Amino acid sequence: MSPKSRLRFFTAGLLALALVAASCGDDDDDAAPAAPEPTAAAPAEAPAEEPMDDDDDHADDDDDDHADHDDDHADHDDDHADEAMDDSDGAMADESMEPVKIGLIAQVEELMAFPEVPAVAQAYVDYFNAEHGGANGHPIELEVCGAGDAVESHIACANEFVNADDINVVINGGFLSNSIASGTILAEAGKANLGLGNDFIDYLTPNLYNFDPGLPGLAQVFFVFASERRDVSTMSLYLADDPAIAPFEPALYAIAENNGITINETIFLGFEPDLTGPISAADTSNDGWLFVLADGAQCTAAAAGAATVGYEGHLFANDLCAGQDVVESGVLDGWSVPIVSSAPTVDGGAEIDEIHRVLDTYGGPGVQTAGLAGWALAQVFIARDLLVEGGGADATAESVLTALSTYSRSDIPGYPEVSCPGPDPWLGACNTSPLMVTVVDGQMTGPDGFTFLDFSQLNFLLG
Repeated sequence: MSPKSRLRFFTAGLLALALVAASCGDDDDDAAPAAPEPTAAAPAEAPAEEPMDDDDDHADDDDDDHADHDDDHADHDDDHADEAMDDSDGAMADESMEPVKIGLIAQVEELMAFPEVPAVAQAYVDYFNAEHGGANGHPIELEVCGAGDAVESHIACANEFVNADDINVVINGGFLSNSIASGTILAEAGKANLGLGNDFIDYLTPNLYNFDPGLPGLAQVFFVFASERRDVSTMSLYLADDPAIAPFEPALYAIAENNGITINETIFLGFEPDLTGPISAADTSNDGWLFVLADGAQCTAAAAGAATVGYEGHLFANDLCAGQDVVESGVLDGWSVPIVSSAPTVDGGAEIDEIHRVLDTYGGPGVQTAGLAGWALAQVFIARDLLVEGGGADATAESVLTALSTYSRSDIPGYPEVSCPGPDPWLGACNTSPLMVTVVDGQMTGPDGFTFLDFSQLNFLLG
């Protein structure tokens, strides 16, 4: 994956943010990005959504609660697979019954390819069919539509599922503008869409729901975690030296300040193998250094430079530094990194052991626990729940979307508690707790558990 491709993770959010800021005070149609009209007939009107009273719901969620999240999961590990399952636990799906289907838009072609998504999704579909009776006895089928870098392929997949009467929930693994275009089509057609939340706009569009904190969460989690868990008040910011990332710098400064952290310098890093020079110019008296970089090679060079300088403060990096090869090399030992998809760590206990068992038993050669694997398995859990609640074989697009609009669950493996909708106006923020991992001896550990994010604290960005 090229540096510029990876940088789009961060720059796309600012492009969307500019759209949102420009539309403050306008209606929802103005706030949403333009997308081709779906080829389906006019969709049924989605049910009205009541904003969740987020402040009241989370007033009792202090830091200790979230730091102990993994312990809470351990308490119900033995019962985990039984909660929220139907009476057919332990039984195979009845292949003579009509199947229920889950759509998946999988970005598996060209530069931005994530083959772990369909591989893990299929493994969990097979697991449910073999051990939990599918969905109320009906076998579950995964319909995969492969897409690439071009937005047209994602639009085609969205229209395919809009026109499929037997598919009422879609897992949308598209990235950046691709997910916005396809997600908007699905939302406008009244199809339940489980997205990645690549952009700020994904959280502000009616009927778009995301079970990953995504870009807004990543922008916020650095500073929430650094302030609340590491007592950081001053920070140096390292950014990949590319014009595409420049628009994101002021947003990072603003979000940091909103969380009581002062970024007092920005140092741009190139892509040369030795970055000791620019890193040695940084203020070592700052409590923390935050690296927002483009790929594993740049992260490795930056980590080596920080080690050479001998910086003893807190080190943070974006998730693109948490590739398996970089982590296992040991260069990030002691660093803290947000994991977008709540991937299993080495200290997860029985719950994480169960994930590995399922993947080992039902997974094929493309299965892995890195990348978006954790996100993919959670989406299958959620999609199955929605189909069951929406009526199983009798489910409709409207009934499944209704189930999604009030969905909540606290026992998805490797995931925090999730609930829809999110706090107004971030209605799509159904997951507000990314996992922060700390690298120890070349392995990702989760001593701090999930970090709660109050999305309403980002309201100041909306103008």
